[in-house]
Amino acid sequence: FQPTLSQGTSRMGKKNRMEEDSSPAAAGGSKGKKGRSSLEQVEGMKTEDGEVLQFEDPFSDEEEIEEGDLEMMDEDEEDEEEEAMNENKKYQVYVPGQDGKEVELEVDNSAYEMLHRLNVEWPMLSFDFVGDNLGQQRTKFPLSCFAVGGTEADKDANNKLVVMHMRQLHRTKHDDDEDSDDDSDGGEDDLDDDPELRHISVAHMGSVNRVRSMPQQSTIVASMSGTAKAHIWDISIPLRTLESQASPAPTHAAEPLHTFQHKEEGFAVDWSTMEAGRLATGDVKGHIYKWLPTDGAKWEVDSSPYLGHTSSVEDIQWSPTETEVFSSCSADQTVRIWDARKKKGSALAVTASDCDVNVISWNTKVPYLLASGDDKGVFKVWDLRSLQSGEPVATFSWHTKQITSIQWNPDQPSMIAAAGADNQVTLWDLSLERDAEAEAQLAAEGMPVPEIPPQLIFIHQGQKDVKEVRWHPQCPGVLGSTASDGVHVFKPINT
Repeated sequence: FQPTLSQGTSRMGKKNRMEEDSSPAAAGGSKGKKGRSSLEQVEGMKTEDGEVLQFEDPFSDEEEIEEGDLEMMDEDEEDEEEEAMNENKKYQVYVPGQDGKEVELEVDNSAYEMLHRLNVEWPMLSFDFVGDNLGQQRTKFPLSCFAVGGTEADKDANNKLVVMHMRQLHRTKHDDDEDSDDDSDGGEDDLDDDPELRHISVAHMGSVNRVRSMPQQSTIVASMSGTAKAHIWDISIPLRTLESQASPAPTHAAEPLHTFQHKEEGFAVDWSTMEAGRLATGDVKGHIYKWLPTDGAKWEVDSSPYLGHTSSVEDIQWSPTETEVFSSCSADQTVRIWDARKKKGSALAVTASDCDVNVISWNTKVPYLLASGDDKGVFKVWDLRSLQSGEPVATFSWHTKQITSIQWNPDQPSMIAAAGADNQVTLWDLSLERDAEAEAQLAAEGMPVPEIPPQLIFIHQGQKDVKEVRWHPQCPGVLGSTASDGVHVFKPINT
């Protein structure tokens, strides 16, 4: 496994290539020594008195036009024609996926404070930032962060957990500026050094369907395997090694602290933020199991599952304020709220979609808000105080394929990130409303008013088959997204 970090250097948008005629303009024929005319041979000769012979130009009263002047006139005419064509063109706003055609995209670095890309040997289905002791609310560049990801390799035995330390994540906002070195006002924040990646792999039998770091003790991570096993790991040694050694050994031998065998494989796993070590896992059979920590870094898993879902449990979220409350979503099209003290039947349930509900996220700042994303690319926001009404407080149908991940911003309660199989990561601010005056001004200027939700504030692209998006818990506005072709770590200018 040899991942590398690279910086984005291209510009996002449709790339329009115009072919230019590179042939020189034919302003008069070319001349050679042997091809001189008889007039040229005579002109310049001297008379017997020494006077230089000159022939009168019959067009001397007209302004002479040099070859370069002809070229300039041609260019001016071309510019005028191009301006006329542009005036007749209608302005267009690029909307991803709107015309159903694939386009080549380039990154506009000015849209990001920071954008770094990580290439991987095997795709990572799941990815999570790992908390560290470098400080809270870090905004100064270069940034440094730790993360853990899990692979989907060609064989079960080739899979691994990858513990990563990404260093020297410099601001890339000015990478496209020709005079960025002279005009940059960021000082040391804008140093253009290469990012650095250190990584250590831990063998993991079976694909890593999902991996999550414990909020209270980030060195402890839980993983769901394609072999139907759920594991808990201690990655403290790899993390310490990555922090202290510039060239660590690429692998670390470790066994799980605890393993539980589900009857079927699963994807749902979540740590409680209210009680350290409390965990819940769910599988495709519709069963949910609660894990509680015991002495000696062990866990006790209740063998009797929570029953209520009639199909695969796709995601689980513990309440940010209630120790004994968690939520789940399922391919049975429902979102359920559970009292962890009761096994049979959920406390609340709502039919959240007419298709599979893939992911949910509980707002940590506004604990009565829950978001869900489904198989048709729709995500909804639910008010748990009126969940039984069956009506969401907001519905967004932007993505054209299934929602694969969703998470509220831990620092800004109105902001949420969503990832889709349509190769988009979208950022939304639900506090925004449509500005009728601004739209009217655009229309008056002949500009189109695109059908874009006013809450949609950013679209990140450049990845294929995006699986997850995660906010960094200690670096405000910084996100990580994992896809079949690698991991991106970025900070948009408006987060």
